[in-house]
Amino acid sequence: MRRRNLIGRTISRLRSEQNWSQNDLATKLQLEGVDISRDMIARVELGLTKVSDELIEGLQRAFRVPIARLFPSYVQDKDQQFAKREKSLATRKPNQRRRS
Repeated sequence: MRRRNLIGRTISRLRSEQNWSQNDLATKLQLEGVDISRDMIARVELGLTKVSDELIEGLQRAFRVPIARLFPSYVQDKDQQFAKREKSLATRKPNQRRRS
């Protein structure tokens, strides 16, 4: 079965690192204004459901991590490569930029 989100495994790992139960995480997210249950946390961690922007923002606040850290390392690596490329393009002189 295809996973429906990229962050579930990372959320499970981060939660375990904090020694939080799924219920603990659900409670913390509820305090951040996210309407979520323990069952929904389980479904996210298993990759059975998609995640909303609201949930991603709540997870960032609950774990106190940059949003990128919620994603698997290969996504973080791609993000860093993209940022380096964009920074490189931004620092080029106008006549050095590639034409599309």
